[in-house]
Amino acid sequence: MDEASRHSCRHSCPRGLLGCLAVLTAAGLLTACSGIPTSGPIVAGNPVRAQEQTSSMAFSPGAPRAGDDPSGIVYGFLDALSAYQPGYEIAREFLTPDAAAAWDPTEGITVHRGSRPTLDVVDDSYVQVTMTVSGEVGNDGSYSVEDAGLTRELDLPVERVAGEWRISDPPAGTIISEDNFQREFEPHNVCFFDPAFDVLLPDPVYVPKRGHVATLLAQQLLDGPSDWLDPAVRSAFPENASLSVSSVPIETGIATVDLSENAQDTEPIERARMAAQLACTLAGLSEVTQVQLNAAGVSLLSQDDGAGGTVDYERYDPDRASAGGRLFAVQDGGMNLRVDDEFRPVPGPLGTAEDLVEVAVHQDGDRAVAVGAWGDELQVAGLDAEAPLSTILHGSRLTSPAWDRNDLIWAVNQDGNEGEVVAVRPDATPVAVRGPDLEMRDVDRLAISPDGTRMALVIDGIAYLAVVVYDGEAQDYVSIEQLRRIGPDGVALDVSWAGSERIVVLVQDEDAEEVPESYILDVFGAVRSPRGPVPGGAVSISAGAQQKLVAVTEGGHIMENDSRTHWVNIGDGTSTAYP
Repeated sequence: MDEASRHSCRHSCPRGLLGCLAVLTAAGLLTACSGIPTSGPIVAGNPVRAQEQTSSMAFSPGAPRAGDDPSGIVYGFLDALSAYQPGYEIAREFLTPDAAAAWDPTEGITVHRGSRPTLDVVDDSYVQVTMTVSGEVGNDGSYSVEDAGLTRELDLPVERVAGEWRISDPPAGTIISEDNFQREFEPHNVCFFDPAFDVLLPDPVYVPKRGHVATLLAQQLLDGPSDWLDPAVRSAFPENASLSVSSVPIETGIATVDLSENAQDTEPIERARMAAQLACTLAGLSEVTQVQLNAAGVSLLSQDDGAGGTVDYERYDPDRASAGGRLFAVQDGGMNLRVDDEFRPVPGPLGTAEDLVEVAVHQDGDRAVAVGAWGDELQVAGLDAEAPLSTILHGSRLTSPAWDRNDLIWAVNQDGNEGEVVAVRPDATPVAVRGPDLEMRDVDRLAISPDGTRMALVIDGIAYLAVVVYDGEAQDYVSIEQLRRIGPDGVALDVSWAGSERIVVLVQDEDAEEVPESYILDVFGAVRSPRGPVPGGAVSISAGAQQKLVAVTEGGHIMENDSRTHWVNIGDGTSTAYP
C-alpha cells in the first residue's frame, strides 16, 4: 500500500482529531450532537444551509482563587481539565503567562482511575502528581488501554506571578478521570476499506459530546486512519482532499459534505466508495439520514456519474458476508452442526472423522478447516458428502484454527517452547508470518476479525489486539503488527469476535480460584458487557455477529449464553465454532 493511499490531507489538521477541535472551535462550530447508531443507504440530496449552532456546558470549572497554595493551584488546574472546553481557557489561568501561551491541550488525553490524582508538595518549587492510568487517547482520537495498575508521576513546577502561585511547565495534553471522560466524550466509528476495497471496517475515535460531531468525523475521515490501524486499511478519498467549507451542516436529516475541487477528478467507482465511507462514518448520528457529497459545490452523486445517486454502504459490511447463525461443534472427534437444537454430523469426511480437536468454518459456511490427527495436522474439506479431505499443514499440538475472508488459514503451532502463529493457503501453500512483537513469546490462541485486517490473540496469558498487513500483490508473507493490550485484569484463556466491532475474551482470575468469566469488549479493548462466569469452568469461547456466546467447559459441556449472565447446557463437545 502506498503512502498516498494511506493518508489523505493530514495537513488540514496537523495535530490530528484533537487538533481539529481547536481549529473548529476558532470557527465557532461546536454544537451538541447525539450518537445513536442508525443504518441505511446514502441518498443524494440538495445542498443546504448551515444549521444554527448551539452549545451547553454540563460543568463549569472555577478560576484560580487569590491566595491559593501550590496544591490548590494544581488541583484547580486538574479540575479545569475535567470538562471539555474549547481551548481550555480557564485551565490556562492556572499557568504562568509563558506556559499558558505554549501549552497545547490537544496533545492527547490521559484517563486515570479515581476522582482525583494524589498530590505531594515536595517544596515550594514543584508539586508531584501521582495517578493510576487506565487509558490514553492519542491526538488522532484513538483510545488505548494501559496495563493494569500502571502508575504515573508528574512533577509540576510552580512559581509566583504577581504574588500568586502558578504552574510553569504543565504536561502536554489533558488529564481526566474515567467518570468525567465518559461524561464528556463518546466513541464514533470512522470507516475505511480493507486493501481490496471489499469491506468497510471501523476505526473508532473519541470526540467531545458537545462538539460538532459530524464535522469532526468528516474531517477525521479525510485525515485518514489512526496510526494504529493505518498499515492495514485504505481510503477511497483522493490525496489532499479536504473540506472546502469548514463545517458539515445538517438540515432536515441531510448532511452536506463539500470537498475540495480535486475530488471532482474521480471515477464513478471511487465516488461510490467515498460515499460509502462517508455514510458509514456518519451512520452513528441519529440526526443524519442522508448525505449530499459535493466537490466545490458540484454534486458527486448524480444520475450521470454511474452511482445512480444512491450508494448502499451496508453492502460493504463484513458481518453480512458471514453464513452466521449456524453453530458447529466437535463431538466424539467428528464435526457436527446444530440443527433444530440437536447436533448432527456434517456431510463429508469431517463429519465421519474421529480424531478432530478443533474446527473453523469459512464465512460462506461451505468449507471448514480442522485440527485433526489429535492436534498434529490441519485438514480442509468441503461440507458435502463427496468432498475430499486434504492435509495442508503438519505441526505439533496445533490449536486455534481460523479461516479468514482473504482465503488464508491460520493456527497456533505449539511445536517448541513457545506457541507460534502459522498461516497457509487452502492448497497447502505456506505463507510466512512476520511479527517482531511475537518473537520469543508464547502465543496460545488467536481469532481473526470478519474483515480480515485485525487479529485478537492470547500471548503469555494476556489478550492483545493487532493489525494484519499483507505484502501487496505478492502476498507471500503477512505481518502481525501494532500489538496493544485489551480486556480486564486476569489471565486470558481465549478470544473470539462477535462481529467486526466486538471482541469476546475469556478471563481467569490471577490465582485461578474463581470460575473463568467472559466479557464483551469494544475494539478499544474496554469492557462493554460482562457476561459472567460459565458454570463448570469454561476453557474456550466462541462468538459470531449477532449470535449467542457459546463456551466449552472442562467437563466437555457446551454452554450457551441465553441472557445477560445466564448460561444453559445445549450439548456435549470439545470445541465450537461459528462461520
